[in-house]
Amino acid sequence: MKTTLSSFFDPIMDLSKCDKISQDINAYLSTLQAVSKLIGLGFYVIDYHSRKFIYVSDDPLFLCGYTKEEVKEMGYSFYFKVVPKEDLRMLNEMNAAGFSFFYELNIEERNKVHISYDFNICHKNGSIILINHKLTPLALTEDGNIRLALCLFSLSSARKSGNVHITIDNDPTKYRYNFKRKQFEKIVYKGLTQQEKRVLALTAQGKKTKDIAELLFITDETVKFHKSNIIKKLKVKNSAEAVYFGILNKML
Repeated sequence: MKTTLSSFFDPIMDLSKCDKISQDINAYLSTLQAVSKLIGLGFYVIDYHSRKFIYVSDDPLFLCGYTKEEVKEMGYSFYFKVVPKEDLRMLNEMNAAGFSFFYELNIEERNKVHISYDFNICHKNGSIILINHKLTPLALTEDGNIRLALCLFSLSSARKSGNVHITIDNDPTKYRYNFKRKQFEKIVYKGLTQQEKRVLALTAQGKKTKDIAELLFITDETVKFHKSNIIKKLKVKNSAEAVYFGILNKML
C-alpha cells in the first residue's frame, strides 16, 4: 500500500455532495475552543470533505515546533513532515482498516465509535515522542458518512507504536487490530464490581490511592488490588486508560 496524502482519504465514501458546515457545528467548535483553553486539552478537528484541519489547539506536544496556524494550513501534510516513514505506513494501513470497519457498522452506531492508536512524531529539534491519538466522529452526513472527526492526543504510555483499538459506546466488546492478519479482532472485557466502579470513579476525580482508601474505608493494598483488577478486566495498560475507557462506555 503506497502512502500518499490522497491515500488517507481514498477509503472514505463520496462526500462531493456534502452540505456546508452548519452554524450549529461552528458553535460547537467555539465551545471546544473554550474548553481547550480551560483545561489544556490537546485536540484538532478534521473536515473530511475539504480534507483540512478546521481547528487545531495550541498544544506544543502535537505541534512539534510549528505554530497552530501552520499546522492548520498544512492539514494532513503535517503528518508527512513529523511522522517517521515506518509509522506513516502503519497509519495508512490502520486508517484503511478503520474506515472499512466504520462502514460495516449500522448507521446509528457510527457516531458511537472511537479508535485509539499510538505513533511517533518528530519535533523540529529532533526529539521523537510517542503519542496516543484518539479519533471519534463529530458530525455525520444524513447517509451516515463521516464529515467531521474530533482527534485527541496525549503522551502515550506504550513502549512502541501501534496498539490500535476500536470501542463503541455501550458495547462490552473492544476490537483490536491484528497487523499480521490485517483485521480487527474482538476482545470481550469483564464487567466491574460495584467496589471497582467506586475505585474507578474516584480515580477519575484525581484521588490518590491513600485518599481512595480513606473514603472507602479499605486499605491502600486493597485499592491497589482493585486497580489491578480493573486494568486486567478492561484490557487496558494503566489507570489513565481505564478512566478514559470507563468514561467512553458510561461506566462512571
